[in-house]
Amino acid sequence: MPIRKILIANRGEIAVRIARTAHEMGISPVAVYTDADCKSPYLRAAAESVAIGASYLDIDRILDAARKTKADAIHPGYGFLAENADFAEACRRAGILFIGPTPDVIGKMGSKIDAREVAAAAGVPVVPAIDPNATINFPILIKASAGGGGRGMRIVASAAQLEEALQSARSEAERAFGDGSLLIERYIENARHVEFQIFGDHHGNLIHLFERDCSIQRRHQKIIEESPSPGLSNELRQRMGEAAVAIGRAIGYTNAGTVEFLLAPSGEFFFIEVNTRIQVEYPVTELVTGLDLIRLQIEIAEGKPLALSPRSMGHAIEARLYTEDPANNFVPSTGTVHVWRPPQHVRVDTAVEESAQIGIHYDPLLAKIVSYGDDRDIALRKLLHALRSTCILGLQTNREYLIQLLESDEFREGCATTAFLPVPNPHVVDRGCIAAAVLYLTRSPLKGVPAYYRNNPYRSPGIKLRVYNRDLTVDVAQTFASVSVLNRSGDQITLTTDGITRTYEIKQAGDEILVYSPTTSLAIGRLPRHPRAPSAIQRESANSPMPGQVLRVLVQEGQHVKTGDSLVVLEAMKMEQTIRTSIDGVVKSILVVTGQVVAPGQMLVQIGAQENPE
Repeated sequence: MPIRKILIANRGEIAVRIARTAHEMGISPVAVYTDADCKSPYLRAAAESVAIGASYLDIDRILDAARKTKADAIHPGYGFLAENADFAEACRRAGILFIGPTPDVIGKMGSKIDAREVAAAAGVPVVPAIDPNATINFPILIKASAGGGGRGMRIVASAAQLEEALQSARSEAERAFGDGSLLIERYIENARHVEFQIFGDHHGNLIHLFERDCSIQRRHQKIIEESPSPGLSNELRQRMGEAAVAIGRAIGYTNAGTVEFLLAPSGEFFFIEVNTRIQVEYPVTELVTGLDLIRLQIEIAEGKPLALSPRSMGHAIEARLYTEDPANNFVPSTGTVHVWRPPQHVRVDTAVEESAQIGIHYDPLLAKIVSYGDDRDIALRKLLHALRSTCILGLQTNREYLIQLLESDEFREGCATTAFLPVPNPHVVDRGCIAAAVLYLTRSPLKGVPAYYRNNPYRSPGIKLRVYNRDLTVDVAQTFASVSVLNRSGDQITLTTDGITRTYEIKQAGDEILVYSPTTSLAIGRLPRHPRAPSAIQRESANSPMPGQVLRVLVQEGQHVKTGDSLVVLEAMKMEQTIRTSIDGVVKSILVVTGQVVAPGQMLVQIGAQENPE
């Protein structure tokens, strides 16, 4: 049955991508949006849009939007309701085509416990399960039985960590998926994470579109993906592909899905789960096969048979640009996108644009930057150049960390595993960026007079700046004694520093000067000459390291705490963080409540220092 109108039950870049393919196919796309997304750029990609209240998980409101707009079908994208069997069933009952697997398949594969049984019955090896009541050999991996995306997942290295990890994983799984069931498995160290893209139609055809290597992860969420995997021989690729198809056939799989494996250093591979949806990293498969996977999904939903003899050619690598600070435990960042200039000559999947507001409510993914080349070396070179060319100001991002990962020997040699997550390089205060910011701050109102000119014989008191939470005092005259100003045009300044000429892009946002160069991006704050000293109370308080929402308050006023004790649990952008005390003391006051949204640096708990007993 031909589809005339598709409602996209998602947001952001995947909504843009689905809408684009729908337009190309002559299908009208409908967007939905929550209160937090009412001005989001992705809405303009659709022909119509409908408000659905506060949540993308509200099945009734989404179905009402489909009825109101007379949509024939719903595409769930990924995340939210994409792997919700109840949602797929509700679509079926409403007479609306669900672009994805059947409710039964989603339900069975939605439980990692049930999925393991299916794989084992199909003769595919699974990761050994751990009985929590028996003697445990650590390390182990705790996983939410439902859902994915790294939520409800914890690596446990010792018995002392087990109870807290179980409680934290169960709580996160309940909030994310409405199901706190957990699975405990042996943790396979130094493994590769390799997944196979499968497609099945309604005529009994089922194929795979080769693999993606997703081994580089943080918080069990993927950062870099590539196809083909540098760790697979042709013989191993064939065996793993056959295993993926066997699992799909065992459950009567239709539409797009991903069968995920762990590949041990020994060469053994183990099934871990089936994701019953399109994956975030599907662009690398599109580039090496030349196929439009969203179009394939729609055509299968319309009842068309698969008529493919897919081939994989060349190499593709995807880097996920997140709004987060890798040097600060990858905590998310929020704010306004003041400058956004994506790279050229590579694929960029994004819904970001200048003036967009990035809040705490959704995933911190800003863009997927994907390169393609005849071989891996060419694809890698193009991706590194693209990342250096990416200009985004107003948010802290992982751009420099992605470059660090891609330049590492482990990645270049194709031997990175899930254990590979190097410590982020320390923030380096780039002299050129500082000079450009100082020049911007000390603009001379007189034509022909240098910005740093002084007719005062006494030494300049300097300009006080804050960069990466560090205070700097910059002597203006000394700075420009070793820096040549070649050109200044609007928000761009060209300087020569240490014999190297670079152009810096500058944007002022409130009290901050935002500076971009191909090597780094800085947010530079100007401080008053004589700032107030922090009070003793501030030094003895627990402050929020990130914007977020208070999930749990773990202490009470008057409670004695010791260094390292948990105080408050925050959540932002799918990340949960526990705030701990850095001193021994007594809780004097609790300044937040459960559900409250807090800003970076906001005081959460005030602690009085423990007095030494006489």
